[in-house]
Parts: sequence; C-alpha cells; structure tokens
Amino acid sequence: MKPLTPSPYTNEATPELLLRMDKAVFTDEQIAEFDVESQAMIRQQQEYCKAHPVTGIYRLATEGSQTRDGGVIERTRSIAAFTLDDGQQVRGAHKGDLVIYPDGSSARIITGAGSKYSDIALVGSRLDNGDEIINTLQHMGVIVARKDVPLPEDFLPTIDG
Repeated sequence: MKPLTPSPYTNEATPELLLRMDKAVFTDEQIAEFDVESQAMIRQQQEYCKAHPVTGIYRLATEGSQTRDGGVIERTRSIAAFTLDDGQQVRGAHKGDLVIYPDGSSARIITGAGSKYSDIALVGSRLDNGDEIINTLQHMGVIVARKDVPLPEDFLPTIDG
C-alpha cells in the first residue's frame, strides 16, 4: 500500500488566516513579567503589526510541490527541511532546482523570493518552460506581504513570454 500523501497547500489566504498571522503571542500579563527591554521590543512589534497588517502569504515550495502543468519537485539541493504533519521530512526548493514531468522531461525554477530570502522557491514561482508552482506540502513556512511594506524588487519577478 502506498503511504498517504499530505494535502497540498496554496497561497490562498482567508480573512481568518490573515488575522491569525498577527495574533499576539503573549498576553499583557505575560509581557508585564518580562524585562523592560523585552517589553519595549514586543510592544514595538505589536505596533508594527497594527500599522502594517498582513495582506497576503507566499508559501515556501518543497519537494513534492506540484506545477500547473503536472510537474513535481522531486529532489532539491537545499539543506533546509520541513517536517510535515505526518512526520515526513521534505526539503525546501530554490531557484535553479528541477521539476520533473510524468513524461520524463524537466524544467528549472527561474523565480523565487529573491536574494533577501536566499532565492527560495514559492508557490507562484515560474519555471523556464512557462509553468508555475501551484502548491506545496508544508503549511508553516510562509513569507507575508504587509500593507504599505514593499517586497524586494527581485521577489517573484514578472517573466515575459
């Protein structure tokens, strides 16, 4: 019997998910027990989140991620690994990694999160054959877009063609 494959995740962000992204980690009572420097740092982060709420997410692509045209990321060169809910480990994908298609052909990932994020591949990354990554097996690794905070210039650049 073949093991069950985890459900794939997309960049779909419900209003509930977006609100949860900025949910306070500590209660006011817990914060009051921290040293003054830590309290100031936490309050500053809370104010930043209020001023710049999450507007979208970009999930990190991994081995097992699928493309619109049926390709799958089978192996990556990355050392970064994610543990899935079922205990399985998959490595993150990066710009330059290969996607394999059922017919044995392959394509290379040509866009990612940009140099600031080590060119990690994302749901939404493009391939050199015009295909696009549409899902990932992991749900925890995300890059968030925030109101009035620009993403890096080389973040998922537009590819003509």
